[in-house]
Amino acid sequence: MPPLEAAQRSQVAMDLPYEELMAKLREFHFDYQGFWRIASAESFSPKQAKAWMTDHQPLAIQAAIVYLVFVFGTKWFMRKREAFDLSRILSIWNLFLAVFSIAGTIAMSTEFFGVIREHGIMNSYLYIYDFNKGTNGYWAFLFMSSKIVELLDSGFIVLRKRPLMFLHWYHHALTLLYAWYCYPHSPGFTRWGIYLNFFVHAFMYSYYTIRSLKIKLPGIVARFITTLQITQFIISCAILAHVGYLKHTGSQFDFHPQTYLFASFMDVSYLVLFINFFLQSYVFGGGKAKYASRKHKTH
Repeated sequence: MPPLEAAQRSQVAMDLPYEELMAKLREFHFDYQGFWRIASAESFSPKQAKAWMTDHQPLAIQAAIVYLVFVFGTKWFMRKREAFDLSRILSIWNLFLAVFSIAGTIAMSTEFFGVIREHGIMNSYLYIYDFNKGTNGYWAFLFMSSKIVELLDSGFIVLRKRPLMFLHWYHHALTLLYAWYCYPHSPGFTRWGIYLNFFVHAFMYSYYTIRSLKIKLPGIVARFITTLQITQFIISCAILAHVGYLKHTGSQFDFHPQTYLFASFMDVSYLVLFINFFLQSYVFGGGKAKYASRKHKTH
């Protein structure tokens, strides 16, 4: 890489020049009207959506910081107070996310399986094709945007004085930062990441909805959900490993190096953490009984 290009790259944070990013972090900016125009338009515009997301990357960083302060601050505040009973609100919240995830899975299935059928599995994670266009692109934009809304999940945990695991808050904060950084670039493997996450969340939030309604389910259901999560990251890590190998051998395809490194770090760490969660919850030191007593919630 030429020295000048390297210097220019070193002065860029997220997709904004470093000085511009630092300036924007010192102020609050949320163009809700722009978001609404994109979300409510008769014809979805990927160009406008990517521009909006790039412009709001500082908001993702601010939200992640506020999120961590709120979560740990509220946990400290609640340490000597009675837990809130938020069962009804929690049921509505989980139902909303379950419906959203199911709708997203259904809406994106046509493009996902269509690309695999027409171009093959490998090309489906190497090339973006028309992923960001039309209905599919609209749901991809909603998916990425929703990661800031999902931060509210943790509020129910700390206000109800449930155990707050590292996996939970780490996953929420890092996924938000990755989603808002990744979206403007959208390499081919994004197709699999979004679809798999929608698919897993459809099951997961449906399970949470049923549990929040005080309906008992067999312990195998919880193990199934965690197994789905682990499978998601095994697939993601395998795809990223193959993408890295192909790039190393000189193959040309839709690729963005910074996004690839971010995704690799994130998915490998998630895989390790979810496997550890599975072992600690269902295998070691009490297994199912230990899990039931802890009442953990992960994503």
